[in-house]
Amino acid sequence: MPAQDWSRLGSKKRFKGSVDANSIPIAPIIRYFGGEVREGKDASVRCLMHNDSRRSASMNTYDNLYFCFTCGKGGNAANIVCILENLEFNDGLKRAVEIATGSGAEIRPTNKSRGNRGARRTWDI
Repeated sequence: MPAQDWSRLGSKKRFKGSVDANSIPIAPIIRYFGGEVREGKDASVRCLMHNDSRRSASMNTYDNLYFCFTCGKGGNAANIVCILENLEFNDGLKRAVEIATGSGAEIRPTNKSRGNRGARRTWDI
């Protein structure tokens, strides 16, 4: 059961478009599941995935990444939702967008450019 339940999650406002999984802000996801959020590149936090008595996880709010050095679990916002809610990636991605937008975070649709070798992978939701 999530620690926070935002009433806006049930709103009719839905995200539509292509999204890069690494562009979803990780802070609202961590807050939603009751974790502590510390801003910065290498902020130490207690891990959400196991009963952590010390700060064994690293959170990067600039690159939207999370990793625990004790249990080895982590990733971007969609990966965290997949782990904590036992979802497949596409469902976890949609749920992460729902949680982030429900908290008031803005997610901009990603412009798909097929010919660019350096382009990140995007998903339509």
